[in-house]
Amino acid sequence: MLQREEDNGCTYDPKALDESRIKVIPVRNRKLVAKLQTDFSLGQGEAEAIALALRESARIIGIDDKNGINACKLLGIAFTTAIGILLRSREKGLLDGSAALAGLAALARYGRYKNSIIEDARLKLEVLE
Repeated sequence: MLQREEDNGCTYDPKALDESRIKVIPVRNRKLVAKLQTDFSLGQGEAEAIALALRESARIIGIDDKNGINACKLLGIAFTTAIGILLRSREKGLLDGSAALAGLAALARYGRYKNSIIEDARLKLEVLE
């Protein structure tokens, strides 16, 4: 059975940490985090993720927060969303159609997406069938 732990509001698989599939990198530049929070009205997690993406010259960041997405656009940071990951996983055959639709339903239920975004994703999934 997969055990999950929670740290700072994030759920993670401790086994993934042990197997080095997840790397924990502390944010050292607290001033940058505070500035990002102020300038873009971000929560601490979004600001830390963007600060790390800048520091590590990340190729892409996963973020769903509207203000975080706007910050990424203004700062020139490539980003994707949970829906983007879901669609790409379906395109690559990592998910079958029913699993992708179930994932989209969960995002619609628990996420804070506009109905138009969910419907657009649903149409894209239908095209992939």
